[in-house]
Amino acid sequence: MHTQNPQAETALLQVRELSLSFSNHQHAVDQVSFSLAAGKTLGLVGTSGAGKSSVARAILRLIKPDAGQIIFRNEDILSMGAAQLKEARKRIQLIFQDPSASLSPRRTIAQTLLEPLRHFAIHDADSRQQKIRQTLHTVGLDESILQRYPHQFSSGQQQRIAIARALVTDPELLIADEAVSALDVSIQAQILQLIQTLQKKHGISFLFISHDLAVIRQIADDVAVMYRGQLLEYAPADTFFSQPGHPCSKALLASAQFEAESPTQANIGWLQSAEELTTRSSACTYAGTCTEKIPVCEQREPESHKIDHKDGPLCVKCHLYAEVLANEHHA
Repeated sequence: MHTQNPQAETALLQVRELSLSFSNHQHAVDQVSFSLAAGKTLGLVGTSGAGKSSVARAILRLIKPDAGQIIFRNEDILSMGAAQLKEARKRIQLIFQDPSASLSPRRTIAQTLLEPLRHFAIHDADSRQQKIRQTLHTVGLDESILQRYPHQFSSGQQQRIAIARALVTDPELLIADEAVSALDVSIQAQILQLIQTLQKKHGISFLFISHDLAVIRQIADDVAVMYRGQLLEYAPADTFFSQPGHPCSKALLASAQFEAESPTQANIGWLQSAEELTTRSSACTYAGTCTEKIPVCEQREPESHKIDHKDGPLCVKCHLYAEVLANEHHA
């Protein structure tokens, strides 16, 4: 999707035409563009294999994209030298899905929290000790835990520790990659409340990656939908949940609603069909699954269309909107 949100000029982060392929030439990310304003949360959603985590790792330059730009604080991360990149990574931190796997079992909590401060040469020894204590209090933990090990804590406490580790460098952007999916519902609620509090008090921006639309509805200002490497819709969260534009978005919401109403059943037919499509069978990447497709969908790739909406502009990559906009123009 080429269209970005209207705050692109003042955004903290801008991803422009980002493309990434693996050795088998499969496009993990295909010309993805979006922007994120300071102090806001963008929910990046889609089925497993849509390319969400690949985008996150590309932003931190943990993997090298084929093309595109990643602009952070008006500098392109992909063009940075080692010193600049290190500074950018201090300002952009990543929270992983499984806290028990992301925390070293051989390190005490103190060692875990001190490691990023040492790596980025932040503060002196005394100030670092003060900083990790302050950060623990920020995430609702007591400094008495500093000499304990991760296995001595619940999953919710482990995720708070992981968030504290991300916070000690005073980041401007936190990328949360399925950060609450491994937690039970009550602990999820606590962590989401913590994230919202951090954003309100410290003005941190969040790129929140999740397949759980209930979580995204609670936390996101805007929503971006990915499918097989492409960004198909970008919309204000209220618009996305009340009037989704793309057929893919409608299917995601329908699947989430089914699971909420029938938690003992597995509504995996649509999800499986999305994951099993390993090669393009049409010009539109979603045409093989779409129930609303028209002949042109199998003839050429759709453009991105911007539609004005009371909650903000809606951007949809879909041939259906070419007809909608044409009818509005003639009317």
